[in-house]
Amino acid sequence: MPLKEDLDVILARSNYLDDIKLSGMVYLHIIRSPHARARIVRINPPGERALLFLTHQDIGNLLMPSQQPSVNANIVRMPVLAKDVVNYVGQPVAAVVTEERYETEDVAEEISVDYEPLPAVVTIDDALEGRVIIHGELRTNVSVDVTLEGGELSLFREADVVVEREIEQSRLVANPMEPKGVVAHYTGDRLIIYASTQSPFRVKSDIVDVLKLPPETVVVYAPKNVGGGFGNKTPAYPEYVLAALASMKLRRPVKYVETRTEHLMNPMQGRGVKSKMRLYAKRDGTVLGIEGKIIVNIGAYNFSINAGMPIFIANLSTGPYRMRAVRVRAMGVFTNTPPLGPYRGAGRPEAALIHETLMDTLADELGLDPLEVRRRNVIRDNETFKMPLGLVVDSGNYQTILEEAGRIYQDLRGKYRDKGVSIVLFALFVSTLGGEGIKFRVGNGRLRLIIGSRTQGQAHISAFTKYLSETFGVPEELIEVIPGNTEDLSYGIGTFGSRSTTVVTAAITEASEKLLDEIKSRGLTLMDAIKSPNVIELEYHYMPKFAIFAPGAHVAVVDFDPEVMEARVVEYYAVYNVGKTLIKEEVDGQLMGGVLQGAAQVLWEGAVYDEDGNPLHLSLADYGMPNPADVNYRVITIERNTQSILPGGVRGVGEAGTTGALPAVFIALERAVRARLGVSIRINKTPVRPDYLFSLVGGFVRGRE
Repeated sequence: MPLKEDLDVILARSNYLDDIKLSGMVYLHIIRSPHARARIVRINPPGERALLFLTHQDIGNLLMPSQQPSVNANIVRMPVLAKDVVNYVGQPVAAVVTEERYETEDVAEEISVDYEPLPAVVTIDDALEGRVIIHGELRTNVSVDVTLEGGELSLFREADVVVEREIEQSRLVANPMEPKGVVAHYTGDRLIIYASTQSPFRVKSDIVDVLKLPPETVVVYAPKNVGGGFGNKTPAYPEYVLAALASMKLRRPVKYVETRTEHLMNPMQGRGVKSKMRLYAKRDGTVLGIEGKIIVNIGAYNFSINAGMPIFIANLSTGPYRMRAVRVRAMGVFTNTPPLGPYRGAGRPEAALIHETLMDTLADELGLDPLEVRRRNVIRDNETFKMPLGLVVDSGNYQTILEEAGRIYQDLRGKYRDKGVSIVLFALFVSTLGGEGIKFRVGNGRLRLIIGSRTQGQAHISAFTKYLSETFGVPEELIEVIPGNTEDLSYGIGTFGSRSTTVVTAAITEASEKLLDEIKSRGLTLMDAIKSPNVIELEYHYMPKFAIFAPGAHVAVVDFDPEVMEARVVEYYAVYNVGKTLIKEEVDGQLMGGVLQGAAQVLWEGAVYDEDGNPLHLSLADYGMPNPADVNYRVITIERNTQSILPGGVRGVGEAGTTGALPAVFIALERAVRARLGVSIRINKTPVRPDYLFSLVGGFVRGRE
């Protein structure tokens, strides 16, 4: 169906952050650290062309927010500007404001910073070794260290078979088409923020927290178009705070838009997980439980949700399987790299790679088909299953999803005997907690809905217009959906965690009865109210008490060329359950984009640092961003929906492609090497670039020559 969002883009009527131009606007530039770890000795200011120059001495000890995990943790919040020591390449050290954007570069060259380099902690192993402690007051590089256990732990001793996988997932950088940016405008009584963001409400909360401003004095807007996000555009950043401070001091609008190079070096990066996990099972393939260690490289500081990431991954590591015992040590360690944060999936793909590689390894150990091992352990259709760590997987159709994918898997194994074919199963955690705010405005010829979620490429306006039309029986041309800001709504959450369609449709469903009751109490029909010049408003905050899951199963075919040590995806299938489909083409688009990101993590993408903590990914080419020639396969989607228990019955999909593709392509690549060379390998890191593949199989290739 034609999408309302597309027409403006096609007709060049888009409006992104950098299109915002205010009278008297000036421009912010950030002076960043060239060292992974160093002591700041002296900062030499610029000349007279600078309108404003800020260092830590000018702004004080302002710290960015960090969510506190559910366990005791060593929390070190990120300073807006470094004080005495810098702890990653790219960390903001000073800020300068000039009249013209291109003048900022010249003025920045007048600023010099003297550093005393210090030894850096770059890897998880470096952090655990502890020869260098990043934050001396802690006397450790460990931020989070907790052992999560539950279920019948004695079952570990009853296992006939124990298999183990150790895998390190490289750091990744979210790369939306539009980098982060902000315009701050202090009017004397209000601080107005325009941000390219997934959540105006989160940005407001962060700004209020850092600057200790009354909440009613801060208003945050997102522009009409936000050019992608992938988790990276959820919170506020130090640059946003600095723009706000500069505007408050100069009483002029201040704009900052990061460059692509800055974006590649800046917070937040994703993944960065090292796991060593064991799966316990009986000889017949019945899984008993999972045990091991998950360590997350959270970077130089606690920021956003990174302190809780190890625990989240550990909780999801059981997958959609009927496990009875779990013991996982979850750790987060500081390193001299940019702070970690959510990247599309934010723990879900990491966990899926853990449980699916273990299931495949168990199948190999027992001489069983990987499909059969999953069949014997999958959560049953219409079963609500409580995992040993307390996570409740709501009723779904995991068996049906698996069998649908299984038929495709078996056909492809017969078709591609010289390639690798994989099947994976997962339960996508949908972040419903916190719910969402909406507001109806009925009158003046329109049924208007203001939503707390914020699109960054999704078709929210078209999807919710369609849902409103179906719910109220009103023609779509009388409906207007408006992405909200903090002035229009008193409460909102935002768009991330595969949540928006799920929680907004639930909010609409619950609030619709209240709206109709209000209209009826005034002696009107809905159409009367729409035509009336008097506007009826109703704001509603939907607050679910539990999260839900969306079942998914993926099948990947991967080919491996031993001559050039390269792999490529040949065919890909995604079987999914979104509860209720609003726009099929948009579901497909979410899956296709997510699949590419999952495959890219396996084959190309990686934020790599040298032993001194210097980034080696200063361009998209160095980083490993795939190009169109790499994506010469189709993603075939198959829908098998069962409605969720939430009002509206919708389940999430935004992160399903990434969650399934990471393990599917990873496992298919292992099997492709076996099919081509007749040798079994265990890949233990991502990305799996040609040099790494050669280190694994080069000897076998030479032996065949």
